[in-house]
This record gives sequence, C-alpha cells and structure tokens, in this order.
Amino acid sequence: MKNYLDNEYHPVIEDYITDYVDDNLESVERSTFEEVLVHDDDLRELALSAKEGKKLLNQFREVKAMDGFLERLLKSIPQ
Repeated sequence: MKNYLDNEYHPVIEDYITDYVDDNLESVERSTFEEVLVHDDDLRELALSAKEGKKLLNQFREVKAMDGFLERLLKSIPQ
C-alpha cells in the first residue's frame, strides 16, 4: 500500500512545503500552494504532517530535564 511517504517530490515542491510550514510564503504564493494542496491528497498529507511535526518539535524544546538528570543517566550506562 502506497502512501504520501512513498512519493518523491521535486526539490522545488519540497522547498514550498518547507516555506509553507515555516510561514515564509507571500500571500499569493501561499494561496496558490494551498490550492494545489486541495487537489493533491498525498502532498496535502505530507505538508500537514510536516506542519504537525514542526509543532511537536517546538514543544520538545520546552521540555527540561530535572537537575542531576545527566549525572544519573551517565551512572546508569555501563562502562
């Protein structure tokens, strides 16, 4: 079964996805790209997945380990 991850896209399309996720498209480009997404299910899923992935990665930046975590971790690793 194929899904959107099995597809290969031209680097220009990949750049558009990156710019779309990063909100780096001008309004006309954004509208045009969103129109393309309406008609291409696989590309839309890829773009929305990338957007969700970026959001999740940003949430991990806010996670902080408790004091002493690194020391405890290093002690638990066999030499």
